[in-house]
Amino acid sequence: MQNICTTYGEGDIELSKTENSFKNRLMWYLLGAIVFSAAIAFGCGYLLVQLGNKAIERIFNNEEVNKTYQYRYMEDLQDFVTTKRIGVANIDELNDWTEDNSYVYVAIYQNNRVIFNSDYSYTETVRVSDEETESAELQDSHTEQEPKTNDELIDSDKLYTLVLTDGSTASVDMFCYDYWKYNNYLWIFFVGLAVCIFIIILAKLLKVKFSYINQIEKELQILEGGNLEYPITIKGEDEIGNLARGIEQMRLSIIENQDKEKKMQQANKDLVTAMSHDLRTPLTTLTGYLEILNMDHEKSPEQRKRFLQLSLDKTKEIKDLSDELFEYFLIYGEDRHEVDVEAGSAYGLVMDLIENQFLSLEEEGYQIVAHNHIEEGEVCLIHVRYMQRVLNNILSNLNKYADKAAPIEIIANKEQNYLVLRIRNKVKENLDKHESTNIGLITCERIMRLQHGEFKSYEVEGEFTVKLVIPLMEGRNE
Repeated sequence: MQNICTTYGEGDIELSKTENSFKNRLMWYLLGAIVFSAAIAFGCGYLLVQLGNKAIERIFNNEEVNKTYQYRYMEDLQDFVTTKRIGVANIDELNDWTEDNSYVYVAIYQNNRVIFNSDYSYTETVRVSDEETESAELQDSHTEQEPKTNDELIDSDKLYTLVLTDGSTASVDMFCYDYWKYNNYLWIFFVGLAVCIFIIILAKLLKVKFSYINQIEKELQILEGGNLEYPITIKGEDEIGNLARGIEQMRLSIIENQDKEKKMQQANKDLVTAMSHDLRTPLTTLTGYLEILNMDHEKSPEQRKRFLQLSLDKTKEIKDLSDELFEYFLIYGEDRHEVDVEAGSAYGLVMDLIENQFLSLEEEGYQIVAHNHIEEGEVCLIHVRYMQRVLNNILSNLNKYADKAAPIEIIANKEQNYLVLRIRNKVKENLDKHESTNIGLITCERIMRLQHGEFKSYEVEGEFTVKLVIPLMEGRNE
């Protein structure tokens, strides 16, 4: 379980890095979505405004349309004057009408003088044409001349006649700004439309992202419920897709580790069963020998000595098996304790490994290349029997998987306050890699950890490397 927990821890670190990267990429995506949505919204709105402006301009460039609007405004002004009983004395009350009709310019003349002007910055200058001036002079010489009717004014594109309630009449100069009114309406429509387009596009973009995030969240909840067989959906190559891919890889890694754990547990059961059988066999034999010695007193001294020796051999066999079983539970048991280590020559350990431990490999046709860079005074801290088990596992793996055509390289170095052993070999080509629980390598890892050391193994481009890290004493034994 320790191995699996370690894997989970490394996965948490990688997942944390992925999470930070995801947050940064998501922030940039949101910023890009906002900019993209704003650009599309502005472009569409601006295009519609331009089309609308051309349509409005086309309408109000028509003289008949302008006259129609002016005639309507003039009728409304006349109705307002009649209703409010406006004369020259209270002509300022027309301000109420001009406020309600802000897109209409009105100037009212009487006797060629301005008596009302909707533009307050307007100076009191006479705004009549030469023809109107001539008409006024004729009115002075012919005081009984009748004013022109509204129809006459419209047809002649001159001033309109306004009848005041005090019995007098006035001339009205009117200009309509309905083009600007509808233009302003168009811009208000543009802003509203642009906001709507922006919201719709942004909502669509975010919906695609967040719907995928919600999907991943639901799938994670399923995984948290214990159903590791439920796959994570992977879509695209963006930041969310990469996050989903990382989660999926972690899920597969957990499943793989669980499978390994189950195989290890089964291997443990098989080992215990096998060792129990191995213990039962010599015990049964030993019991038989002792019963013979106890019941058959007619045996010669030589025969009794022989049965006693056989009994001692079986006793030693039982003791060795019990020691192995004890060591196994010491390593793999739930309540593991630190083991007692012994001080020994680091140089001697390396030389024993090279000259004695690997001698069997040389006899089977393997070539050994050794590089011992450890000085003779260096002292290492190991448990001899446990260290022997580690070396036996390494030798067993080399004998199974190493390519005899390539040399086995042993390198010993001092790195900081540790003896570092690296054993490299080329893996056999076309190797039939039968399914394995890797219990031997895991055993080595746990044994080295009990000795405050480290064990690592990895394969790169067909070259397998085993790394042993063994503590050294701080002082040298001179």
